[in-house]
Amino acid sequence: MYLSRISLDPERTTGMEQWAVMGRAVRKAVDPDPDSDARVLWARLSPTILVVSSDTAPAWGKIPGALSVTYLPLPRYQEGETVRWELITAPTEQKQKKAETTAEDENENPRPRGKKVSVPESGFDDWLDHKFEGALQIEDVSWKRLGGRPARYHFTGTAIVEDSEALQDLELDGIGGGIATGAGLLLTSPLDPR
Repeated sequence: MYLSRISLDPERTTGMEQWAVMGRAVRKAVDPDPDSDARVLWARLSPTILVVSSDTAPAWGKIPGALSVTYLPLPRYQEGETVRWELITAPTEQKQKKAETTAEDENENPRPRGKKVSVPESGFDDWLDHKFEGALQIEDVSWKRLGGRPARYHFTGTAIVEDSEALQDLELDGIGGGIATGAGLLLTSPLDPR
């Protein structure tokens, strides 16, 4: 697993402010085969910083405007340790259809039916608690709306590690909607220097 922090020249990233365009460029830099199932998460934290989490080291020079890269270790934590966390994601949930289902229906189609809808801001605390359940216990959280459809938010906060393996899975798999277009990457760092 690679965690790469790529410095960008904003004057040379024309068109890359669009999430879908950036997503295609990042995917091509990590794995040029569009049919592969390589895992890629990314987030553009600012006009000059792109963070990519991937199974293989990205060919960062293929990303328009890339200046340099720093490879970061994937942090490991002890249960009970307090960490800072950051997440850009589109909080969504499945809107259930009103049709009644039988046990037989559930066995044939275990995925929830219905379309994804945005979670209202009043539901963010519960949504985050559910997504982090078993991995992190949120101590505090704040968010800022970034825009888009579904709406993306930049969450930051502190949390206590409940299960380091479950946290590792969240960092590898992503959280929420819009994973292909720069959402879902959970970043953590120690609250105090080790």
